Amino acid sequence: MTEDQQKKLHLQTNKLKELNNDAYGYFKLYSEGDKAADFIETVKPFADQVKEELNRWKPLALEWIKWKKPPYLHPEQIEQLEENFEILSVTCFQKDTKRKKLTERYKSIEYTLSLILQP
Repeated sequence: MTEDQQKKLHLQTNKLKELNNDAYGYFKLYSEGDKAADFIETVKPFADQVKEELNRWKPLALEWIKWKKPPYLHPEQIEQLEENFEILSVTCFQKDTKRKKLTERYKSIEYTLSLILQP
């Protein structure tokens, strides 16, 4: 893996961390507030953005795992992160989403992303 690819992976990982924090912020806003998120204006664009970023990030993350062989990170965790993030990107807008379940997804995503950013 080249140095440029590693830099790109770090940039994209940080972008995903931002989106994860945004999702948690949306959850707080819409679960505690009175208004519902507009699907076309808010939910779909956010979910699409998450999907696009994951599609860019995932191949680099899997390549990095093959190259670096980190002891606490495996390809299955990348697959799980992708699935969790796609679910989170939609459920964070739903008023009936359980706080504990959403928080666990958020923390799981955060943890996996932080493993990639470790030196």
